[in-house]
Amino acid sequence: MFNSRSYCTDSTPKGIIEKLNNLNIKARKRSNLIIDSNLFSLISDVEILKLAYENLKSKPGRMTPSIVPETPDGVNLELLNSISNEIKNESFKFTHSRRTLIPKKDGKQRNLLIGPPRDKLVQEAIKLILTAIYEPVFLDCSHGFRPNRSCHSALKYILSDFKACS
Repeated sequence: MFNSRSYCTDSTPKGIIEKLNNLNIKARKRSNLIIDSNLFSLISDVEILKLAYENLKSKPGRMTPSIVPETPDGVNLELLNSISNEIKNESFKFTHSRRTLIPKKDGKQRNLLIGPPRDKLVQEAIKLILTAIYEPVFLDCSHGFRPNRSCHSALKYILSDFKACS
């Protein structure tokens, strides 16, 4: 099932959690079929944008300003409604990101792109929907880039489930 974080403000929209859970159940029951019904309306739902905002604001690294001086802490209901309307009338466009070079241990540098808050919100909403659809399809032994899984959970899985061969 799809789990949401709980916050002290209790502003997590319950209706959207139910929709994501229903999507998750549908994907679990029909793992071989394409799920494409109502996804567009789900992405443009203000409630999923609110949930995406809740996820974004809980991570301090996501509050870094992008090419525009705005950060996700300046998001309000008016902006969420505006983004929702732009998605519905297909006028929403992702904008440029700020490029920053991050030093690596070997002395080289890697690119880091920091997107505007509007883009981050829509990307997080899409991520929530795709997670609800594809999480039931993945094998239990798959640990890469999944919620509540990491290289540490993979190592624990190996230690507990693999037996020595001789």
